[in-house]
Amino acid sequence: MEKVTKEVMGAVFFENGRILVMRRAPFMSCPGSWEFPGGKLEAGETPEQCLARELREELRIDAEIGEYLTENSHGYDFGTVHLCVYRVTSWRGEIALTVHDDMRWVPLKELADFPGLLPADIPVARALETRLG
Repeated sequence: MEKVTKEVMGAVFFENGRILVMRRAPFMSCPGSWEFPGGKLEAGETPEQCLARELREELRIDAEIGEYLTENSHGYDFGTVHLCVYRVTSWRGEIALTVHDDMRWVPLKELADFPGLLPADIPVARALETRLG
C-alpha cells in the first residue's frame, strides 16, 4: 500500500487567550481525538479558499481567513499529514457541529498538553503558544 501525503489546512480561532478545537466523531478516523477545524486542500484551491469552504461545510459559518501562522508534518500509518494553520479573523453565523461531536475553547497555554490532541497538532499548538502567547 502506497503511503500518501495529505495537505490539510487548519483554522485557528483565537479569542480571549483561548483556541477552538473540535473532537472527531465516532464515524471519523481517529475518533475521539481533538483537532483544529479544517480539512483537506482540493485541487485548484488556495489554503484560504480551502479553509473558508471547510468551515462552511463543517461548522456552518462564513469565515474570514487571515494570516498564515505555522505548519507541521507528521507521519501516520496511512502516510503523512502536512498541516498548515491560518488565523480566522472573523466569522458570521453560529457554529454548528456537523462532523464533530464536541468543541472546546482551550487556553492557549494548555493546548499542547490537551488530552487527545492529534499528534500532528501538538507541535502546531506549541508554535502557536510562542507566536500568539
